Amino acid sequence: MKQENAGKLKRSQEIMEALKEARGGSLLESHQVMGNDPNLINAFLQQYLNCNKRDVNIPKKYRELIVMAIGMATGTQTTTKVHADLAIKNGATIDEIFEVIRIIFFTCGVTRLLPTLETLGDLFEPVDLQ
Repeated sequence: MKQENAGKLKRSQEIMEALKEARGGSLLESHQVMGNDPNLINAFLQQYLNCNKRDVNIPKKYRELIVMAIGMATGTQTTTKVHADLAIKNGATIDEIFEVIRIIFFTCGVTRLLPTLETLGDLFEPVDLQ
């Protein structure tokens, strides 16, 4: 099912273009699905701007680690993966990523640990027995 109202589609496309620019030139498929409702995509854009562009005090690396942790804790694979990658791109080390994983393991248990490791599996090389 796709939005058919031309006015709503036009409004959504304008908002999606603003989101794409704010994100540095990319949208996720979930953003495009939200585009079926201009009010929803606009609410998302405003929250994105509030958390990433307006009155931001926490350095980007730490914001990405926080969002990654939330993704891990809630079992949201896309959030975990996207924000782990962004954390690394913003200077997070393997030790910092795994410290967050340990915190999630401690607070949320193995039911969040194993899916997290599966989600992030292609970011880290397994350690072999010698």
